Amino acid sequence: MVLELSKPKLSGWETKLAIAIALATSVFFAFIPILIRISENFVSPNATVFNRFWIATGILGLWNGLILPNRQTNPPIKKYSNSKRPLILLLILIIVFVSTQLLWAWAIAQTTVANSEVLHCLAPVFTTIAGWLLFAQRFGGRFLIGMVIATGGTLGIGFSDMSHSISLQGDGLAFLSAVFWAAYIMSMEKLRNYLSPTMIVMWASGSCSVLCLPVMLIVDNEVFPHSGGAWLTLIALALNTIVCHSLVAYSLKWISSGLMATILLLSPILTAILGWVLFSEALSLLNLFGFAVILVGIYMAISDKGELKISED
Repeated sequence: MVLELSKPKLSGWETKLAIAIALATSVFFAFIPILIRISENFVSPNATVFNRFWIATGILGLWNGLILPNRQTNPPIKKYSNSKRPLILLLILIIVFVSTQLLWAWAIAQTTVANSEVLHCLAPVFTTIAGWLLFAQRFGGRFLIGMVIATGGTLGIGFSDMSHSISLQGDGLAFLSAVFWAAYIMSMEKLRNYLSPTMIVMWASGSCSVLCLPVMLIVDNEVFPHSGGAWLTLIALALNTIVCHSLVAYSLKWISSGLMATILLLSPILTAILGWVLFSEALSLLNLFGFAVILVGIYMAISDKGELKISED
């Protein structure tokens, strides 16, 4: 028997709040490639994925089991359903999520952070194509133009880095991670009708850690890091993961997966700015132009009301 969430009555104010949260989520996502790269100075990509998600699962387990029930006076779950659809969606989400994390971690270990971030952010293109092919979704002209502009701006930022790629294999893995990331966002959007954001992230994180463990034991010799700095990095990565994915799941109740993926194209801008602030990395005129293009594209995509789930009253 499967629990199904009641559908909330949506309002324009809630939708605007969801967009603001989606924009804020880009800030947290900008830190992930940097934290992964730091972690991989201590442990392998597989160990980074495993430790990151078992820590996240433990935190979410405590939250859902101890803290959340004490704060919920009116639980969001209101009825039962015998449909197998939620279980199928959850299985798909787990498979694509695990694939995304492994491919992205391997890509970052084999190519530049800029390359992996840029290629990973091709997800809006894949969500749009998949929505059209699989679900016969129709998209407004402003959204399509905005998505193309924002994606083009993202590619423009990493153009110079991509032309000097240190690993075609790493770039290919990053490209594949974008495909699975798009599938993850779309499956999460559908699953939000049945589960809360924290429950979705807990299932995804727990499954990822369990499924990655056999791979890691076969490929790697060490499971856990041996330094305090490594543990602090992994804990920070786990906390960031919880915040990022929970906010994405929350926002998908009010905005479409295509718009969500497009808004997250802000993260390469913020990653580049963080690199400039923290590591004195240079920002070229091409970078600045790409930033402006991305912002224009995202604005156009957001302004397409067809991608916002607003109530009529």
